[in-house]
Amino acid sequence: MATKTKKKAPKESAAQRLKAKKSVAKKPAVFRVDLSAFSPESVARSERSLCVACVWQIFTRAMSLAHKTALSEIKRYTPSFEELTSAEAFRPFFTAIDKQPCPYCGSPVKWHARIETHRIEGGKATDVLRRNLVKKLPTSHDQFVVLEQKATQQHAFFEWLEKMSAHLDLDNPAWLRDVSLHYLSRKEPKVNWQAEFAGIHSLRRSRRLGPEQEGPAKSWEVENGRLYLTPMLFDELLLVQYLVTRSQLAGGLTMERRYTLPELWHRLRHSGYLRSIGVQADNPSDALEQMLAHLSGGEASARYYYIVDRRDLLEKVKTLETEKPRARAAGR
Repeated sequence: MATKTKKKAPKESAAQRLKAKKSVAKKPAVFRVDLSAFSPESVARSERSLCVACVWQIFTRAMSLAHKTALSEIKRYTPSFEELTSAEAFRPFFTAIDKQPCPYCGSPVKWHARIETHRIEGGKATDVLRRNLVKKLPTSHDQFVVLEQKATQQHAFFEWLEKMSAHLDLDNPAWLRDVSLHYLSRKEPKVNWQAEFAGIHSLRRSRRLGPEQEGPAKSWEVENGRLYLTPMLFDELLLVQYLVTRSQLAGGLTMERRYTLPELWHRLRHSGYLRSIGVQADNPSDALEQMLAHLSGGEASARYYYIVDRRDLLEKVKTLETEKPRARAAGR
């Protein structure tokens, strides 16, 4: 009986192998700004949409720029500090709502460029991390732009205080613990306070901690589910908690109790906190001003660094280059 012989499959050519290899090749990973190494108290992320059709209309109609010039201007555009930080967005910026048309010109989502901004507060705890992050940013076509803004430490502190307070539920007593977590994370950013707070149920003052203890001075320690703080750090927490809830009539609520300003002044003077930070005011109002200058850092210089992601804007400009008439129609 005759046996059938298997036919050999034809060998693939080098061109066919290369084509197959390209078809299965993975797309390059999209670069993402990773801020996980930073303390959450030192960074902030914001996002706004920019209507490219609005910008196109302004450049080509209101300013009578040639199409090529308008495209070049849009491509190299970087938002200003005011456009990035203002409480309210103004044309051509707006707060994005999924698949909603532009609130100014009615253009569809395809003309909305997403501008994502990461802000880093400068300081000893963030400067090295920030420089390393900036080195990793893609550099082609100015996909990312880094802006530097000058401020004062007092401004930075009160902005942090306002941002932190906005997310507190003051009807829930747990907010006192939350404020403590936020402030300690800002005070000592190298400590993983989220992990430390996961295992504690109370905060206490401890006179065992501080310069008089044996070995290197430490401002805190955890023992039996309690977080012990030096008297000075504990008093600072009371002051921060007071600032969050203070009012002229009822005073500010703290871990100890609700204090009016004169009561808090007497409390901190009696504990030695005012003396330790050099406050010698004879009345509560002047003392509070000096305490805030010490707590915040006063008029000492501070800096914010903004990492602006322009990638989506550049993609929208590519579309604009091939669909100019439709873009003009969208901008009516």
